[in-house]
Order: sequence, then C-alpha cells, then structure tokens
Amino acid sequence: MMKCRSCCEFIKESSTIDEIEYFVCPACGETIEIDISPKKLDLNILHRKGSDNTRESYSSDFMINGQSLLADIVRNAGGRGDFLGCFARGWDNLNDHSLKQLLLQAPPETESGRNLIYVCPECADIGCGAYGCKITKTDNEYIWIDFAYENGYEEPEPIHGIGPFKFSATEYENVITRAFAL
Repeated sequence: MMKCRSCCEFIKESSTIDEIEYFVCPACGETIEIDISPKKLDLNILHRKGSDNTRESYSSDFMINGQSLLADIVRNAGGRGDFLGCFARGWDNLNDHSLKQLLLQAPPETESGRNLIYVCPECADIGCGAYGCKITKTDNEYIWIDFAYENGYEEPEPIHGIGPFKFSATEYENVITRAFAL
C-alpha cells in the first residue's frame, strides 16, 4: 500500500515491470515509481563532536549505493538531523539490542513494528525521536520499507521517497556484524 503524495489517498494496488513497482492513484492519477532492485549496503562512521552540553559519539551510518541513509532521511523528513546510529562505540546495551532487531532475532520495540536505526544521541530513547523502518527477510534478501520518524507517543510521521531497499542477505549480515563491532 502506498499513500499518494498529491491527494493523500491510499493506493492499494501496484504493478511491477522489471525492477520498478508502479502505483497509480485512482483518485488523481499520479504515478509513483519505486525502484525495487537490490541495493548495495555499506557502513560509514558518524562522528558527533562533544561540547559542554553534548556527548561526543562515534556511531553507524548506513550507506546505500554510496549515499548516507541518514542524510537522505533528513533531506526527505524535514531537517531533524542530530542522531546517533543504532550501533555506537561505548553503547553496549544499544548495540546488543540493535543487532538482535536488525537481524530479526527479536521483535521490534515500537508499536508500529519499526526497527530503530537512528536514535537520540544523548540517551538513545525513542521518546526524544528516532528514525526507523520495517524489516523483513526472504531466503536471500532483507528488505527495509516504510521509513518513519517516531517518538512513541504520537503517530509516526512517514518519510516519503526513502526505500524500499532490498539487500543481499549475506552482504546485509556482514555489514550489520561490522557495525556491531564498532
């Protein structure tokens, strides 16, 4: 299901041609194209400088086809950008929790069913706001879809124009394991 960007109606049906999924809004006719081809997942390090009022951190930033996922999310979500990746140096509890969630060994902690990938850089609590997505797995792929900003007490704010992303299971598990070792 997709929400039309023009009239906000829900589009229930789609067609896939090659590796593009097409949604046509029955109300206004807008066509939305989603590239569902497999993507290259990699890892970069986010460095947040510390100060008297902020905590210095080194954390994970996922790179998709060479582009920072956090930068793409911030650009599409309206500018909230001060986040900690879900794997961070010195945050053992967060890292253990993130490893289990991103490898689907534990259920998501959110009511929406999203796994958190970028969290508050001071406390990692969803109440301060976080970015997440729904993660599924097939035999050879992990899929990230339905990205949103959420805080646990208001309705999640969907982020349009990000995902879905399909990753080779082997590559994905290797990147998640490297991020965990941060």
